[in-house]
Amino acid sequence: MKRSFADILAGLDDNRARKLARKLPEWAAAGAEIPSALSLEQCSSSATARYKASVTQAATASGNTATLGTLRGGTASEAQRWGPKDVSGGSWPLRGQFLDLTCGLGVDSWAFSQVAERVVSYERDAVLAEAARRNFARLGADNIEVRCETVNPETELPEADLIYADPARRDAAGRKVFLLEDCTPDILTLLPMLLRKAPAVLLKLSPMADLAMLAGRLGPTLREIHVVESDGEVKELLCLLARDAEPAEPEIVLVRLSGQAAAAANLRCAHPSQPCGWAPPVHEASPEGNVPLEGGAVGWRTSQLAGYGFAAALPDPEACFRFKVTEEQAAEARFAAGVQADDMLLEPSPALLKAGAFKLPCERWGLEKLAPSTHLYRLAAAPGANDALFAPGDQNFVLPGAETPSSAPGNRFFKAWRVLEVLPFGAAAFKQLKRSYPRAEITARNLPLGSDALRKKLGIAPGGDAHIFACRLADGSAVLLACTRREAL
Repeated sequence: MKRSFADILAGLDDNRARKLARKLPEWAAAGAEIPSALSLEQCSSSATARYKASVTQAATASGNTATLGTLRGGTASEAQRWGPKDVSGGSWPLRGQFLDLTCGLGVDSWAFSQVAERVVSYERDAVLAEAARRNFARLGADNIEVRCETVNPETELPEADLIYADPARRDAAGRKVFLLEDCTPDILTLLPMLLRKAPAVLLKLSPMADLAMLAGRLGPTLREIHVVESDGEVKELLCLLARDAEPAEPEIVLVRLSGQAAAAANLRCAHPSQPCGWAPPVHEASPEGNVPLEGGAVGWRTSQLAGYGFAAALPDPEACFRFKVTEEQAAEARFAAGVQADDMLLEPSPALLKAGAFKLPCERWGLEKLAPSTHLYRLAAAPGANDALFAPGDQNFVLPGAETPSSAPGNRFFKAWRVLEVLPFGAAAFKQLKRSYPRAEITARNLPLGSDALRKKLGIAPGGDAHIFACRLADGSAVLLACTRREAL
């Protein structure tokens, strides 16, 4: 008999401890109980949960439904930082009552508990609900109430400052569903009631969802769509809706979060019940640093994670990019006349591609697009430029008008490569590239064949320092661009 998705995940216990430590280091340190591999697979990471908590702080600032773009509480310097400061500094008080309609493992409720006075979390599965209660106690989150019930139109929800939901995107048989009304709970049916109960609603939706479809289905109360990228992948789409705001075109907010475990190591505790410097409880650990505990929980070497606390903080402004669809539609793209050796080739991040901001990089940052349907950009080589201009393989490069690499707006949303050779697409170039680059990564853009098919044609093994891009230029010609990373220069 064919195994279901849930059955397959349930058999992955051997990797659960390692995945928990990577995805939720604070929970691993506290000896969190993980009822199933499926619950760990589907929950938010610490990094994405913290980001959601920051969004809710801004959305409920001073009791208003101000969004991140209009938030101007606190000092001018704080406003320029695009979000709230560490709560432990006293600059931003805890916000009222939040409802989490889809508790699951409870990671998002835990994050909200750091910025809200009280969280009421609903979970329909009794096993998950009990595990969440025990985990919240381990984590010192004593301001969360877990209610084991299914939210539906007949549910008597209390009044709240913000309501959050992450609808399940699988049916009873474990098959993926894509329409909002097929998710559980049915958000489209519940939404009018939710907006009567709270002035702001935050939804976490599938990263595969179409942004235009979401804007059309969610209606005029939609204020922001956050495209959240973490570790090189779009992890979440967050939709922020406001009850009392004037009708306006929603903003699309792109954010790139840094590595999850590394970010957690730098956090300070923000919650009154956990003074700064809080360290998680000590659990006996194996030489490898983890050990199974009763009930499927996992202990982690406290010395590796000591000092992990929590502070909701938005990324630096350079890590965020905001725009409206009408701005992208009105933007004029500039197309490169060609590509030469020593030019910089800029590869958009997954978040930028997901959001569909294809022309705005040309207008805002002075870049040249290779072709209308080739989502790669050119930054021409500057005569006599030093190595600071060329930083292939990372997001630290100088854009026109920027004094230093770090001051360049948008540089976090591209991977940069230095062009070594430009060859016409064809059999002769295939042979030349195979001789010159026996190992390289391959990417095909705006061509009839994909990257895997091109690799077979080239006969080049993966790996090495080189990266070969095959793409079409604005004049219709197809080229092969051999590029390199900075450390290989």
